[in-house]
Amino acid sequence: MVALAIRYLNGWAMATDPSDRGRPEWPPHPDRVFMALVSAHFETGGEPREREALDWLERQEAPGLLASECAERTAVTAFVPVNDTSVPRVRAGRTPTARQVSDGVKLLPERRGRQPRQFPVALPRDPTVYLVWKADPPGEVRQGLEALCEKVVRVGHSASLVQAWIEDRPVAPNWVPTDGAAELRMRVPGPGRLGHLEERFRNGRRPERSRWAGYSRPSVEDTPDAAEPVFDARLLVLRRTGGRLLGLESTLALTDLLRRTVVSRCPDPVPHWVSGHEPDGRPSRRPHLAFLPLPHVGSEYADGHLVGLGLAIPGEVGRREIARCLNPVLGFQPDGSLRSLALYAGRSLEWHLEMERRDSPPAALRDATWTAESRRWATVTPVVFDRHAKDRDARDRDDNRPEEAMVALACQRIGLPRPRNVVISPVSLHEAVPHSRDFPPLRRKSDGGRMRHSHAVITFDGAVRGPVILGAGRFRGYGLCKPVRSEEPVQ
Repeated sequence: MVALAIRYLNGWAMATDPSDRGRPEWPPHPDRVFMALVSAHFETGGEPREREALDWLERQEAPGLLASECAERTAVTAFVPVNDTSVPRVRAGRTPTARQVSDGVKLLPERRGRQPRQFPVALPRDPTVYLVWKADPPGEVRQGLEALCEKVVRVGHSASLVQAWIEDRPVAPNWVPTDGAAELRMRVPGPGRLGHLEERFRNGRRPERSRWAGYSRPSVEDTPDAAEPVFDARLLVLRRTGGRLLGLESTLALTDLLRRTVVSRCPDPVPHWVSGHEPDGRPSRRPHLAFLPLPHVGSEYADGHLVGLGLAIPGEVGRREIARCLNPVLGFQPDGSLRSLALYAGRSLEWHLEMERRDSPPAALRDATWTAESRRWATVTPVVFDRHAKDRDARDRDDNRPEEAMVALACQRIGLPRPRNVVISPVSLHEAVPHSRDFPPLRRKSDGGRMRHSHAVITFDGAVRGPVILGAGRFRGYGLCKPVRSEEPVQ
């Protein structure tokens, strides 16, 4: 095993996410680091042992990464001069035309055309990142890697100054390559990458993107001592491939239909974490699958329609158990192919879903949209209160706001700390989310009565990781929260 350490000397990383030009790339993709090593090699003469090390690296499996969580600096659009303006040519002995003179004047710094550019920046909690390969390099390869590390001065933008070295102590990655449902997708080098970069540079052309690899948090089986939240951060994301557009108001109809479909197709015996019931038929008090709406909300052009559905899995469930129960349901075939999942409710509803496996899915279908760490969260579906607001036991001894107290208690029930502040509101802080009255109410099983619900904004003392799903309807898609960007005010 060999670990390459990279410390960002300024405390931040400036690099653009290839799937979203307005966001920073974090953690740094292994291929970006590989290209930084290649650049250092060719810019300093290219020693044979360094090339041997690069040849060895590109043949290895995708590395694991150890990287802290990060905040994102608000990207500001800057207008920068264009560098690729062509110089007008004038034949010897001829007077330049007015257009040639005009084109020449545009080359002056004060006249050069400008284009909008953004420089997104990641602000990691720990500015040091580790890339960990499972293989042990031969002695000469290790020496070549150490020589390259001494020459690397930046990763990403030229302002992202770094120090790199080979780490001798054991390093445990918190991002590992996966063949299943991925929380992140990163570009990784592969065989022939070094030759491709060399050929493109020789011809004056930009390199093409390398292959992509899926990454997830280590499973419970891999890290038995790690503290796990109630819901795992790895969501199973299903994108809509057919059926009419539906809004967030259809959450209950779709999540109930998806739950029935999953339970009916799960191989026997159906475990409690799938069905939500114990073997004797009683409702399970242990965490089980939560079925979530994935809407287009929270941005300037959002319209609130559902682009897919998600499944939040209890963190205590192992990867093999997930595969046994859900692979047949989600359409994974023995030969590795994938088929779509159909949801039917007579003539009134027909939806077709498929596992999201694209390199650059829309924001609503990315895990990080719903699970990124944040101190402040706001609902996109209302929180359902499990009792009437006038009940004495819903109140804290020093709190006269029973609904806020119930939301705070709901946070603690899913393993989160008690929030510092809760604001109840009939409207959501996120754009394009419907008013709480537009959502159908849940009914109590005991007497069929309507259960009250409302939107909420929740603020914690420190950052917490999602998915944050609260209240009595959390397993059916109600109480789903989305991180609030730091620039969004709370009234």
